[in-house]
Order: sequence, then structure tokens, then C-alpha cells
Amino acid sequence: MSGWSGLRHLFAFALFGLLPGVAVAEGWSDGSPMTTGRAFAGGALVGNELYVIGGDSTSGPRSVAEIYDVRGDIWRASPGLPVGLQQFGIAELDGRLYVSGGYEAPQTGRPDFGTFSEPTALAAEGGDTAKTWIYDPAVGTWVNGAPMPTARAGHGFVMVDRKIYALGGRGGDALRVLVYDPGSNRWSVTGDAMPAPRVAAATLAVDGRIYVIGGLNNGVATARVDIFDPASGRWQSGPPLPEARSGHVAALMGGKVHVTGGEQRRPPRTYGDHFVLNVASGSWSRAAPMPTPRHGAVAAAMDGKFVVVGGSPGAGVYTVFTESDVVDIYAE
Repeated sequence: MSGWSGLRHLFAFALFGLLPGVAVAEGWSDGSPMTTGRAFAGGALVGNELYVIGGDSTSGPRSVAEIYDVRGDIWRASPGLPVGLQQFGIAELDGRLYVSGGYEAPQTGRPDFGTFSEPTALAAEGGDTAKTWIYDPAVGTWVNGAPMPTARAGHGFVMVDRKIYALGGRGGDALRVLVYDPGSNRWSVTGDAMPAPRVAAATLAVDGRIYVIGGLNNGVATARVDIFDPASGRWQSGPPLPEARSGHVAALMGGKVHVTGGEQRRPPRTYGDHFVLNVASGSWSRAAPMPTPRHGAVAAAMDGKFVVVGGSPGAGVYTVFTESDVVDIYAE
């Protein structure tokens, strides 16, 4: 177990001390921690295994990859990315992983500690990228895919009907929805532009549509939910979050969207609030909060478990100094 895991409850106590009235986290349990604490990593399920790839550190974006067997609660190593990346998009199709954009490791040093709110140094150095990487576990090698039309980072990357959609983020023409066709290895622009700019939102597919939940709208956290229909290319409004959030995570479990985590920068604070959207009724409710408030985590749901991995309990510039290896698992 890492040093962070050993100090987990101390940090949690200190953080919860800033959050009066937080209830006991019923329904949550500990999973085995990662071997490397990371924030702003990417994660995707392949079968019953959650791949956690890349992420940030004090020395810059990482290339490391690990696999979490959700059923067995065991971690093992996986071939790392060819480059260090953070705040990229990741999706799974037919057992393959597709990675798009993000911030690459700078060539020399790290002049600043970028966050979801202010990743200025890497962007200024050209660290934001348009590259696409593809990983097939059966082969064990990363290969290049066609690059995005423009560089983009902090975006969502969601598979619907065998195509993968990039929504939001920072970069050229980021209000436009990009779609990648793995069959032809081609990108194109699709549908209407996003109703509002968004960075560090939570994105996921629900019944063939893509929900964009919260995020930063012109640098300010928002509670808005926008829903994109790939079939028509149209957007519609969804039920807003109970509270504005950015840097949070979401997953679909049992017909409900579970959302947790997030940050604010002034004053620095991370959240453990746990919101649940009943898709059928369109209403939000609150569930037991996540034991360790943090942002920039990875999440997935399977077998009735909502799994939240990594992230950071420190907000803003404190992010890279408090990267977490913690795994929190919620079961109803």
C-alpha cells in the first residue's frame, strides 16, 4: 500500500472537517489501491476490467497504464501509452481502447501545474494534441489512429452505435461535436454545435444519447445538463445537477446516472457529494457521499458497483501534490 493510502483517513478527516454536516458514507467500501496515484487519467471498461491510463504528476503527464479487475479486486500492469497524457478522451469499442487529444508531456521540464481550470502552461507550449491512439489488448501494442481535425483536451469521448463522439473541451472549434469512425479511421464534424462551452464535464451514453453533465462554462462551474442525440444531431436540455460541479465523474448503473466528486478553486475545495439521476423520471436525488472527496478521478459501473479510482483531494495547484491511488466502490 502506498504512502497516500496509509494517510488516507488523515487527509479525509481534514477534508471532511471543512465540510460540516457530511454523513457517514454508507454503501461505500474500499477497493485495492492503484500502484500509482494519479489525477486526470483516463479510464474505460473492457469486459470486467477497468483500464486506468495516463494522468498528471509533478513531473508532467504520465504514460503508465494499469488494469483493475473489478470482480477480483486485483491490479496488474498494462503497456503504457507511447507518450505521457492527461485530460484526454478515452472510449472502448469491440475490446479496443481509443484515446484522443489531451495534454502531452512537455519536452523539457514543467513550467506550471495545469489543472482543469488553468492548464495554460502545457497549452502554451503546444502540449495540447490532436493525436489518436488505439490499443488492442490481444496484440498488446499502441498504434496511431487518424488525428482529430484540431487539438482538444478536457473533452468527453463517448461511443454510441459503433462511432465515438468528442464533445466539449478546450481547443479549436471546441463547440463542434467531432465523430470518429473506427471502421474507416476518419474524423468528421457532426450535428449542431454545443449550446454552451464546457470543459471538465462528465459525459456518458444513456439510451443512445450522450449526456454532458456540469463542467466549466467560461471558467465557472455549471449545473447544466445538455443531451446530444447522435441520430438527429440535435441538443436538448436535461435536468440540471442539484449543485454546480466540474472535474467530477459519472457512470450509468441500473438505469440511474451516478455522479460524484469535483472541485472549486476559490477557496480550494473538493467534493464528495453523490448525486443520482433517475433517467426514467428525470429527477435527481442524493446518495451517501464518497468517503474521500476528490476531483479528476476515473469512474465506471458494472455488476451493481460504482467504482471511483484515483483523482486528487487537493484542488487547483494542490492537485499534483495530493494525487490519490484510492479506490472507492459504491453498491446500492
